Amino acid sequence: MNLRDIVQWDTRALQAVQRSLSVRAATIRFVQDGLADIGRLPAWQDDAADAARRRFRIVADDLSGEATAIAVVERLARDLVDAVTHLKSEVGGLREAAAAHGMVLSDNGDIIDAPGPPVDAAATRRDELRAAARALILQAEDLVADAAAVLARAADGAAEPGETDRAGTGLPAPAPPPDGSPLDNREYWEALPAAQRREVIEQHPEWVGSRDGIPSAVRHEANVSRFDDERSRWEAERVRLRDRLDRNKFGGAFTEDDARLWYAEQKLRDLDDLEKLVRDRPDGRLMLLDLQSGERTMAAFALGDPDTADHISVTTPGIDTTVASLRGMTEEAAALKAETERQLDLAGRTGDTVSTIAWLGYQPPTTTGPGNYDVPFIDQNLGRGWLVDSWQSDRATAGAPKLASFYEGLDIASRTPDPHITALAHSYGSYTQGLALQDAGPRQPVDDAVFYGSPGFDANDESDLGLAPRHGFVMRAHDDPITVADGFGRLGPDPVQTHLEQLSVREAATPDGVQREDANGHSEYPRPSGNGELRTSGYNMAVIVAGMPELAIR
Repeated sequence: MNLRDIVQWDTRALQAVQRSLSVRAATIRFVQDGLADIGRLPAWQDDAADAARRRFRIVADDLSGEATAIAVVERLARDLVDAVTHLKSEVGGLREAAAAHGMVLSDNGDIIDAPGPPVDAAATRRDELRAAARALILQAEDLVADAAAVLARAADGAAEPGETDRAGTGLPAPAPPPDGSPLDNREYWEALPAAQRREVIEQHPEWVGSRDGIPSAVRHEANVSRFDDERSRWEAERVRLRDRLDRNKFGGAFTEDDARLWYAEQKLRDLDDLEKLVRDRPDGRLMLLDLQSGERTMAAFALGDPDTADHISVTTPGIDTTVASLRGMTEEAAALKAETERQLDLAGRTGDTVSTIAWLGYQPPTTTGPGNYDVPFIDQNLGRGWLVDSWQSDRATAGAPKLASFYEGLDIASRTPDPHITALAHSYGSYTQGLALQDAGPRQPVDDAVFYGSPGFDANDESDLGLAPRHGFVMRAHDDPITVADGFGRLGPDPVQTHLEQLSVREAATPDGVQREDANGHSEYPRPSGNGELRTSGYNMAVIVAGMPELAIR
């Protein structure tokens, strides 16, 4: 199967087959109704009539089997028309896009330069066209295989009466590519016709809810639809663990069942928090929901539409951040979004749009719950505690590739050419962010990065982070206790000694005429002050998210 095969598919022939089968099905229904009417004639009561009725029933049964097979094949033809029409349209769009960039899309999906003067053809555009072509070819091959399977079932008499009226009985949607990149994921979704997209959301939401590169509205709908199933799963797990503990005379002394029960109950509380957040923020989008791959729930919540926004920020939190903290992060994201929009309005850029995202897609160290990394500071646990835990790199090392993929997914899914993306990170999250920026690959979608309350981010200047000069920023309050941790250098050089721009967090009158309070301690940076205005630190973040770093207070 190749792109030429897709273009040469004859949808008119498929439509003719579909119409012919529809007429055939109507004829069979007419004959069945006629046989039934004859069989009910009241004056026809002798032995010959009974024999005829028995024969009618045999014929009617045969016709029912044929009608079922015809209905299945007619549904197949109808679905194929929609799917093939979509594929042909996508191929046409790809070829036009390739030509606009001085390239030619070959039948096997390879990209070659068109004759004539060269046109700007970035490597990323080549990759996108190649990935899109590959996704269309895979989708076409899947359609052929599924159609063959449906025809075989119909020919073998395996089709069931009424099955075409049940959900999910058409051409089944293929699963996304395993371990697909954000680009692979986007092209997978683009290749699906509307009916299969709806099937994925309704029957396989786990396929797309947390997959980077998929549109944010799709991810939100898929994730929200999983609440009930996840609740049932964790309620059953809670019952199972309680039963095991009740039957074990030593309780959890020699097993991990008591710890597992603690986390199961915590995930049920997390679901409560997320459901309430979604209800209270109907303008938000739940872009990540993961209750399976770690001890703690992971989630990400966006305000505004990141797929169309001109300016996007992603905030990565630090130690002791859990789903219970996501509401507070969302409130901070709302304040940041409002201030960014205000600064854009003041600059005359009223048409610019903003999306701010709270990202908890990794598991930072915490001081609650059982486990080696979850110990109260006062407990010590052979010297371990939140301070020592903050020096460990494993949580950040595990989270950084996920964050890098999330950044790339935002860029890939965006319908805005080259959206302005700002990475914001607090405390231990800044170390995760630093590693993610170094792992971003050649695309590097992030334009600006702000590190605040940071113990270190394993970099000394913008070049270490894949950023342009003067696009990396650091903020630290004079009394932030994180200075105790960063002095050891385990997470890189002292942030305030790096070559990144140092921004002020002190009280100041900003260029917009607002008198802003300072930030003290470790947590006040993004929070509004008592008068409702963002502090100097929050203002600085807003103007950087707006793409106007020249307005920041140094």
